[in-house]
Amino acid sequence: MAPGTFLIWIILAAVGGGVVWAIYGDGVRSILELPPASAHWAITQTNQNQPTATNLNELVGLVKDLQASQQRTADDVRTTLQLLTSEQAATQAATKTVSDAMAALQAKVDALQRPVVPATKNPAPVAARKPPAAARPAPESTEPEQPELEPPLALRPGSSPR
Repeated sequence: MAPGTFLIWIILAAVGGGVVWAIYGDGVRSILELPPASAHWAITQTNQNQPTATNLNELVGLVKDLQASQQRTADDVRTTLQLLTSEQAATQAATKTVSDAMAALQAKVDALQRPVVPATKNPAPVAARKPPAAARPAPESTEPEQPELEPPLALRPGSSPR
């Protein structure tokens, strides 16, 4: 059997059941001792429109509980706000202290990095001049003049080898 045919049979059964209930539903309700459907809806709507004294007392109690809860929440929010404000002030003070310390440290580092200028300069020793030889001309050399080389550190007087 195809699914379409099965679906049609289900729909027909549901419609038939609804028609039978409309015709014989009140008889079934009386046999089962159930109130009629119209009475059920009328009672429910009447109860909803006219709250009893018990419902009013419950509502008043719930409103008072809600107001007390709101007051506790407002007090908690105020306390938390005061705590956060004081913590923020303490944090700002600590930040200022650290900032001042960093500025002082930076000034010291800058002072250490500047080159040290000696107060007095030691003049370089001047070699004693020999009187020039007036009659003697300087010998001419074909080799270019080479600077004197210093002896290695290990051979200098007063130094120790590594």
